[in-house]
Amino acid sequence: MSSPEEMFKILNIKGYDDLFSDIPDSVKKPLKGIGKGKSEMEITLESESVGNLNRSDLRIFLGLGAYERYIPAAVGNIIMRNEFITAYTPYQAEISQGMLQALFEYQSIICDLTGMEVTNSSMYDGASGLAEAVRMAYRVNGKSEVLVPENIYKNHLDVIRTYATGMPIEIKFYDVNHDGTIDLENLKERVNSSTCAIITYNPSTYGTLDPAVPSIGEIKGDALHIAYYDPISLALIISPGEYDADIAVSEGQQLGIPLNFGGPYLGLFSFKEKYVRKSPGRLIGETLDHNGKRAYVMTLQTREQHIRRDKAMSNICTNQALMALASSVYLSVLGKRGLEYVASKTMENSRKLISTIDSVHGYRTRKSNNPYFSDIIVDVDSTPDLIFSYLQKNGILGGYPSNMALNGPSGKNGRSVFFAATEMTGEEDMEKLKKVLEVF
Repeated sequence: MSSPEEMFKILNIKGYDDLFSDIPDSVKKPLKGIGKGKSEMEITLESESVGNLNRSDLRIFLGLGAYERYIPAAVGNIIMRNEFITAYTPYQAEISQGMLQALFEYQSIICDLTGMEVTNSSMYDGASGLAEAVRMAYRVNGKSEVLVPENIYKNHLDVIRTYATGMPIEIKFYDVNHDGTIDLENLKERVNSSTCAIITYNPSTYGTLDPAVPSIGEIKGDALHIAYYDPISLALIISPGEYDADIAVSEGQQLGIPLNFGGPYLGLFSFKEKYVRKSPGRLIGETLDHNGKRAYVMTLQTREQHIRRDKAMSNICTNQALMALASSVYLSVLGKRGLEYVASKTMENSRKLISTIDSVHGYRTRKSNNPYFSDIIVDVDSTPDLIFSYLQKNGILGGYPSNMALNGPSGKNGRSVFFAATEMTGEEDMEKLKKVLEVF
């Protein structure tokens, strides 16, 4: 085995501290040696002391895929049961019937939510799910050009490019309007016989609901329509299945999963049944055992660990079984009316947030004839980093600079930012945001 010094040389670093160079010094807790052994009580007290350094009193206006939403107590109580929390992730066929049934129910619930015919038993997250959708589209039609909006999220674009490495896939951009919605005429001109897939967002990456997305089927030709959606919004707006999307993908964090400093999250991945043999991941099916009793099985496992590597649909599609279960519990507890309430309250609060921000000099929400759902893009006069630093010092987390989030013009001008509202965003939160922005 190599010595630490040899490994440091290979990594081109000087020592252990360089492994954590991405973490700002201001938030690091210096380690002064491990020291002698300590009792359980001493370790517990010290751990609590370190944990208390985390801020838990911040008012959150973050969005762009990670939202503060209310999680019913039932979600935590169910997923923390020993039968679930200790269950081995479903690689092997001998996984328990209980977990298989839970994942089968998850697939059914997401199909109901999206109007799609098939849902796999989850992906890592929304970004990797979107990249897997691109690979799947290529397997279906073998074409080379993937059309994406010019304002696509940067992290989505990066992951797509990474997953497409070594494949004859070319990313091409189509124009969007001032409010982020699709320029349908421009997109129509770009679709040709080489178009593999068209990626759309609804809500758009600027946060506006996009009335053009349901019309993609009229112009896509032989290309596949990959629809990236907000799962909460589907309580109010047309679903991907209703406008005949071929593949529907989303980040499922909003469905009963805490923010957790960035994960683990959940990739929702649905598609038309005719493409099932080209899909990544695994599917849970229902059958009868040799005694005629209902049983659940893993019907498709298109991973390199299960089939010949050259036949595998993906080798990096480990699912998020526990997070999928959390989303199932969340949607089951809320039901249709509960989800409609959460979505309606979100839109109501986003409208109030727009009025609040527009009332402050130097801040202008991007005007649109289409309503915003939760994320709101704001043009500002000041430097975004200074704004957010000042907000955080005053107990507010958010928003987010567009030049870190978006590709395209709004991602390059450095003078636009995002804020987000959810059903948890109270009027007192907005009033505090207004007062802090006014002072800044």
